[in-house]
Parts: sequence; structure tokens; C-alpha cells
Amino acid sequence: MAIEDFWESKDVCRTVYSGIITGQELIDSALEKSGDARFDDIRFVLSDWRPAIKVHISPEDIKHLVACLRSISKLCPHAYNASVLNKDETGVALTAWYKYLADDLSWHVELFYDIDEARAWYDKHKSSE
Repeated sequence: MAIEDFWESKDVCRTVYSGIITGQELIDSALEKSGDARFDDIRFVLSDWRPAIKVHISPEDIKHLVACLRSISKLCPHAYNASVLNKDETGVALTAWYKYLADDLSWHVELFYDIDEARAWYDKHKSSE
């Protein structure tokens, strides 16, 4: 497992997923990040899945993750969450399931294949606020 957070500024966190990632590690990482005092000011979470080699995450794990995020999103209701994906079938299916379940979060959630497009998406919304 390798899930690392890089705070690029006081309100931007880039999370990089590399190696083999399990559902429980994903949930634990989200809970740990939400406990970080810096998370109170978060505006943009950029999840970079491109270095991940394999994911052992079930649809049930995604349900549990979104249940956790429901509470977490109330702490920072106007955040943007962009996931940058590999173009493999399993990853796309799981993240589409995540996006569907996360639809009722207060966060703005979007999926990308290019990190620059993800950053441009956030910058566009940030400048219009």
C-alpha cells in the first residue's frame, strides 16, 4: 500500500495512490486525512490513481467509503474532488460507481484521465466563485 498526501497549498491536497490498494486502506486514508487540521480549509482534493498497479476494492468498499465521506463532506461542504484514473476497465467501473454514490455529497466530484484537465476543471470553478 502506498497512499500519500501532498499538501500543495493550505486548501489543495493531492493524494497519490501507488502499488496495490485495498478498500480498507482507501477508507482508512480518507478518515486519517479528514482528521488532519489542514483538512478544515480544503477546497480541492486531487486523487491521482495513475501510479496504482492493482486495486482490491469492492463495490461494497466504495459504499463504505462514501458513507464516511458523507460526514466528512459536511466539514468542508464546498470542496472539489477530482480523480485522475488509469484507463483500465476495473478502475473506471469502480470510480463510476463512486461518482454515482457520491452524487448526494455536497462536494463537486468529477473523473478525469489527465491531471492537467483535472486542475483546469478546479481552476475554472475556483475563479467563478
